Amino acid sequence: LGVIGLGRIGLEVARRAKAFGMTVVAYDPYANRALAERNGVALGTLETVLADADFITLHVPLTDQTRRMIGREQIDRMKDGVRIINCARGGLIDEDALAEAVRSGKVSGAALDVFASEPVSPDNPLVQLLENVVTPHLGASTEEAQVAVAVDVAEQVVDVLQGRPPRSPVNLPYLAPEAY
Repeated sequence: LGVIGLGRIGLEVARRAKAFGMTVVAYDPYANRALAERNGVALGTLETVLADADFITLHVPLTDQTRRMIGREQIDRMKDGVRIINCARGGLIDEDALAEAVRSGKVSGAALDVFASEPVSPDNPLVQLLENVVTPHLGASTEEAQVAVAVDVAEQVVDVLQGRPPRSPVNLPYLAPEAY
């Protein structure tokens, strides 16, 4: 498994993959090396992750640096038959390049719940390809999830006001509690 983005969610995905006996390699320029090693995750460059992984999963924010970070050139570096998972952000993958790669067989299929334009058009070729698994981006759409998010935000505000470090600061790299 190749994990692109070893923050909170990427690390949890890596831990679960390790529990199933998978070898995990990750790319994240901000990753804590010691934390990765403790979890049995090998850190590498984007190029090594693309070349070595049978499955690639994305867990990065959409920024100017990550927009379309997976395009034709990156797909060409991947193994034949690779599978790609993107449940992070639409816009990380060049959708035309991915559709072309699935049609050609270079990519065996993709699992996606985010798209560059949402709601996704039924004309989007990624939705029409039977090799792909696509779902609407649900994120925190349930009533229970909305309540949980509100409670979590309130608890984090109290934590900061009481002098504890923020758990989810906006626009700052994630630091696991062990790294504080």
